Amino acid sequence: MNRERALEAAAPFITPLAVVDEEVMEGNLARMAAVAAGHRVALRPHAKTHKSAEVARRQMAHGAVGLTAATLVEAEVFAEAGIADLLVAHPPVGTAKLRRLEALAGRVKRLAVSLDDVGVAESIPPAVEVLWEVDTGLHRIGTAPGAQTVAAVRRLVAAISAARFRGLITHAGHAYASTDQAQRRQAAEEESAGLTDTAEMLRAEGIEVRERSVGSTPTAGLALHPGITEMRPGTYVYGDANQVTLGSQRLEDCALAVVATVVSNPAADRAVIDAGSKALSADLRVSGLDGYGIVVGNERLCVARLSEEHAVVTGPGRTGLAIGDRIAIIPAHACTTVNLHPSLLIVPREGTPRWQAVDARGWR
Repeated sequence: MNRERALEAAAPFITPLAVVDEEVMEGNLARMAAVAAGHRVALRPHAKTHKSAEVARRQMAHGAVGLTAATLVEAEVFAEAGIADLLVAHPPVGTAKLRRLEALAGRVKRLAVSLDDVGVAESIPPAVEVLWEVDTGLHRIGTAPGAQTVAAVRRLVAAISAARFRGLITHAGHAYASTDQAQRRQAAEEESAGLTDTAEMLRAEGIEVRERSVGSTPTAGLALHPGITEMRPGTYVYGDANQVTLGSQRLEDCALAVVATVVSNPAADRAVIDAGSKALSADLRVSGLDGYGIVVGNERLCVARLSEEHAVVTGPGRTGLAIGDRIAIIPAHACTTVNLHPSLLIVPREGTPRWQAVDARGWR
């Protein structure tokens, strides 16, 4: 994030606002595409991070085979943007979602969902393929690697046919609990091994596993075992303070910041800004990250507390901030921060900044 460029672009506008350093974002897109190509796996980015038709097209231009979505709205927006190969990585439960899913299947060339229940799979429209969720350590959704997943997939294939069973999928979200690089690598090992070992067991039973899909930015490229076919990182496009703390991205790789203004200076070691929990994510902070983000160019400061429209910034001794000063904060979590903003200010290396809509917010 080029701090001076971001603050200059934001100067005509009221704060808080979210800005994206376009040059840094493009570098992130190119690097992750190179990681995928270097490991000879397909790249299917999780686009929940940006929720943007424009960024989706940029990811495709960098070689993505398709996109991952978390919601039907995201998938519909990306289909409208011309993305023909989509994965909805969330079980579509309920008549309303199934109707939308069937309509979406008629608009794209290839559509799949991920799930962990045979009954849900039986309700999926026939044109939609299925990936079975394997729980490789996050303990959120999925069956355990090995015999439990083999038994479940055996029932799945009997219910929906082998032709509609695309393969296995997992998300190493437990990597976010890592406190050192060894733990992050261990999460990546568990992610890959859980899929490849289970896929071999299924093959031994005569069940073809066409896709073995892993995905998270902290584990991207760390332990891609032979047999992994696809990776689905998401946060990498913008980066955030969590990734910096985990060691999966550098501070200079962070393309997204929230610009805020100092509105109060109640103490020498405490300033208050106009960006609270309605502008900065308050949900996920990894071990070792102090506060709700990183203040670009003044990393000794801590975004210590969030209210709805205020944040308290503290520092050792004096903050050095005055009322009216503006600061740029790399948020703790990019995905949920983007979701708070209707549009982002895109700041190019040269030329005029422009507003980019966050097209796929919400669920309707």
